[in-house]
Amino acid sequence: MATQQGMIRVQQHEHTVTFQPEGHATMHHSPSVRRFAEQCLTDGMMVLYVDLRHCTHMDSTFLGTLLFLKRLVEHQEEGKFALLSPSPQCNRLLQQMGLERIFPIVNMEDSRVGTWAELPSKPEDVALFKRNVVQAHQELGRLEGLAGETFRELASDLASELESEERERQHGKN
Repeated sequence: MATQQGMIRVQQHEHTVTFQPEGHATMHHSPSVRRFAEQCLTDGMMVLYVDLRHCTHMDSTFLGTLLFLKRLVEHQEEGKFALLSPSPQCNRLLQQMGLERIFPIVNMEDSRVGTWAELPSKPEDVALFKRNVVQAHQELGRLEGLAGETFRELASDLASELESEERERQHGKN
């Protein structure tokens, strides 16, 4: 069943793009969500919503990707980013991490009107996937307090590991 593993639906309307994770939103979804959002912003979308009413879990990479997208959208002149109607599980996670103060949260009726498409989370280039994981954890490392400290250390370790792998790959090509 797709909901248990998790899937992401996406909808575009005028200058708004809305992502709607169902079930578990994980590191495997993060690169495709990020790429799609970046392309939408390049194409002139100004508003990015993440509708969390059907999401039961978000891993740290997915959360870090949301932080990255929030920062990216806020650099747009008229950009707006918000989480819509987080499920009780997502609310609890956001509160535990202190993210309810960072993310704008809007509670609204179900937005499943209109055309929704499943966003494929096809296998990535492994190096690109790993870079996304590192960048997501670097975003979490920017948080204040204990959560930020924990993720700064993890992001540093992940970045060192990735750099080492890239050096080995380059060395193997020479």
